[in-house]
Amino acid sequence: MATTVTQLDLSPAVTWPAGYATDPGLSLEEVVRPYGSAAEVAFLGADGARDAASYDVLARRIATAAHRLRAAGLRPGDPVAVTLTNDLPTVTAALGVWAAGGTLVSLPPPPRRGGEVHAQRFGAVLDAMDCRLHLTDAPDTPPLTDRMRAVPIAAVQGEERVPDPEPAIPDIALVQFTSGSLGTPKGVAVRGDIFAGHIKMISRCFDLDPARDRVVTWLPLYHDLGFVCFFGSAFYARTAQTHSNPKSFVLDPASWLTMLAREGATVSGAPNFGFRLASRVPYPEGLDLSRMRCCLNAAERVLWSDVVDFHRVAGPLGFPWGAIMPAYGLAEGTVGVSCFLAGRGPVRGPDGHVSLGPPLPGSQYTISESGSLLLGGDWLFEGYWTAEGFKPRDPGPFDTDDAAFLHDGELYVIGRRADVASVSGHNVFAEDVEAAALAAGGPLLLGCAAFKHRGEGGGERFGLVLEISPRTKNAAPEVARAARRAVTEALGTRVAPVLVVQQGAIPRTTSGKPRRPVLRDAVLGGELPPRRVLAELP
Repeated sequence: MATTVTQLDLSPAVTWPAGYATDPGLSLEEVVRPYGSAAEVAFLGADGARDAASYDVLARRIATAAHRLRAAGLRPGDPVAVTLTNDLPTVTAALGVWAAGGTLVSLPPPPRRGGEVHAQRFGAVLDAMDCRLHLTDAPDTPPLTDRMRAVPIAAVQGEERVPDPEPAIPDIALVQFTSGSLGTPKGVAVRGDIFAGHIKMISRCFDLDPARDRVVTWLPLYHDLGFVCFFGSAFYARTAQTHSNPKSFVLDPASWLTMLAREGATVSGAPNFGFRLASRVPYPEGLDLSRMRCCLNAAERVLWSDVVDFHRVAGPLGFPWGAIMPAYGLAEGTVGVSCFLAGRGPVRGPDGHVSLGPPLPGSQYTISESGSLLLGGDWLFEGYWTAEGFKPRDPGPFDTDDAAFLHDGELYVIGRRADVASVSGHNVFAEDVEAAALAAGGPLLLGCAAFKHRGEGGGERFGLVLEISPRTKNAAPEVARAARRAVTEALGTRVAPVLVVQQGAIPRTTSGKPRRPVLRDAVLGGELPPRRVLAELP
């Protein structure tokens, strides 16, 4: 199947209809009572087991969860922490918090090791919120704070004939944590009306139709892209949806497209690394991806080479080029800020950067004199919950600290301003270093992260860490040399040190972004486990 690849789109600027944001829609109280819909909400376990319920059945389960939460001591307006994993009981419990009149505080699961550090990072913020209930499927784990009481998620499950609770959802309906690279995370507070309006807007941008569509992803629901963008928009539209365990994709990248075909998906999405990994694995014969209409590429820098490589593999399976929709967003904007329109296909713009589309309905942005992206519009957060208490958002535009530019009315994000170094009189971003390395690494290179530091002469430079499979460790020295050469040729800077490590050794945020300060300290301090370092160039 031929691929139509747009290098530079010279067509007139196109925009999203403003009415997607301004037209009336459901309140959040109405959203969490999805009675009368037979569309299915399904979750696939790591073992492939399927747990599903219709929206109508889910509505009764949400009412039961709310009833039991009120009996457990939840009062209207109380914040309730939920370790939001990809399974039906946990989602039912989380929606039950809203139905009972509480504030949903979304937590990522603790790491397999380092539960104490997890408690320290989040506990101080939860204490400041006076959060006293924690819904978890691991109630035997130590409490996150001295005041919190763990409530087993299983204890609020049921399908009893109970009346819907009447209390209104509090003004602050959702607290979703920034992934933060170091120190105590911040809880982004989102109003209920903002949340409901935002998922209404996304559902209309996806043009979700319960008679036609199924939303299918592997994205973690503790992250805004998974919970707000995909689960939330499908939930608003009462559209069928399927979610798998994120570990299934990490262990088997072919499982994403295989699942899309098996489920008859029309809407999906992933960060750019998902597209990269999916392009490097074989697929069984007979997969049909021709139903796909919308597939976001968001949450990290979109690389043109990865998009093209992905479609080189997925295109022959029927996956339309026009279904790929590069996008930009962040928790402080609820989730979505800009996005390509479906059917148009990605565009490679100035200096090889990929367009992230026009602003979504209700979003506004400008570029500051220093080149930082400033957000305004309808979807901004109310403020941050921190260990020191609630800090309202400063009035006026919100500074994302992302370097960006506008071209033909569309957004291009270059990278984090904190991760830029001045090299020979020009600025180089950590993302530039990573893009050059990934382009040179080929299929052996599974991921990488660059970090800024001071060289021996005092000038700024980058170090680089490359991830490969232990099965290809013999190729590690050549992977390191090829990446260094590529960065030097593309950017005019020599990266040092360069390390090749086993996949999974780079510390990452809950959304998969590299924790650059932590990585820098680990590399320069010699703290990476030697057995995981496969090659090193000084």
